[in-house]
Parts: sequence; structure tokens; C-alpha cells
Amino acid sequence: MRTLKRLFAAASLAAAVATLVAAPAASAATPAGDPVTSLGGLAIRPAHLQATGKAGQFSTQADEQAYLIGPASDLNRCLDADLNTIGRNGTRVQLWDCNNTSANQAWYIRQIPEGYYRFQNVYSGRYLDADLNTIGRNGTVVQLWDYVPAAKNQWFDLSVIPEQYARLRNVYSGRYLDADANTSGRNGTVVQLWDYVAGAKNQWW
Repeated sequence: MRTLKRLFAAASLAAAVATLVAAPAASAATPAGDPVTSLGGLAIRPAHLQATGKAGQFSTQADEQAYLIGPASDLNRCLDADLNTIGRNGTRVQLWDCNNTSANQAWYIRQIPEGYYRFQNVYSGRYLDADLNTIGRNGTVVQLWDYVPAAKNQWFDLSVIPEQYARLRNVYSGRYLDADANTSGRNGTVVQLWDYVAGAKNQWW
């Protein structure tokens, strides 16, 4: 896995983005042990989703691949939109056992004209969002929210680190996407924003 990540990280970020845009969406399930690839250092795994076509359920974009994202501190868990709150703004974002066929763990990763990234949850269609009510402090709530034009609390900067992972910095607050160390190691791990911590694998993605 480390060899594969180094191989991908050697490519330019622009080339990686172009490859992602060109990748077709999967139409059938494939083995769960997919290799972790990299987008500018960000460790990602392809999701394998099949839309039901039923009203009120998710649909996949025919020309866009969705991905699972997880921290270096817990390689078996992925960013997950809580199904108990997924029908509304403020959906809880947590870590949960990775499942590459679960739409609530699948994310479209899009670079915007400003050079930053938005992360759209496939199941709900809402975006990874730093809660404005708690954004001025460590422990900022990370949630899903409707798309808001020019909302910097929905923008993330991606920077590669020497360990060949990436850190995701929220543009509004300057703090980093962080898997809470106090709740790590179990399903339901809190995902939040926190100040930069050197060597913290719970801030490596």
C-alpha cells in the first residue's frame, strides 16, 4: 500500500485531478480490498455503488467516480455520514467501519476554480461543512450542509506531507480535519477541526 501511495504521489496534483474526472463510475460491485490510491497525497479508495432508481434514494453521476476517505490513524474506518441524521442539514460526520458499497461513506471530490476542494456526500448530496457556530475554536463540528456558493467553511485546502498522506485544512478557520483522539478506535469516532498538531496521524488523510 505504501509503495502504491508513493507511486501516485509522484504524479502532479493536476494530473491526479484530471484522472479522477475521467474515471467512470463503477456499475457493479468489485472486491472490497481495493488498493488505496492517492489524490495529491490524499489516500482514497474507489466506492462501488449501484443506484436503485427509487425516489428518495441516492443516484450516481454517470461520469464521476466517488471515493472513500479515511485517516492514517485508523485504516479500517472511513468518513461516514450518520444515517440517523442524514435527511437534514447538520448531518453528523463520523468514522465508521469502511464499506465501499455504502453511499453514505462515498464522496465526490471536486476541485473548485479557487483551487480548493469540496467534498459532496453521495447519499445526501450535501457537502462537508465546518459549523459556523463552533468554527472559532478547537473541536469545530464537522457536518453536512446544503451547497452554499462561496462558503469558505465548505472549502478545504489539500497539502501533501512527507509521510505521503495529506492534511485537509478548512479555508475559513485555518484548522485541520481531525479524527478525535478521545473517541478513536471505535465506530462513531468524532470528526472535527483542530489546530495543527505535528506528527498527529489523526490529521493525516
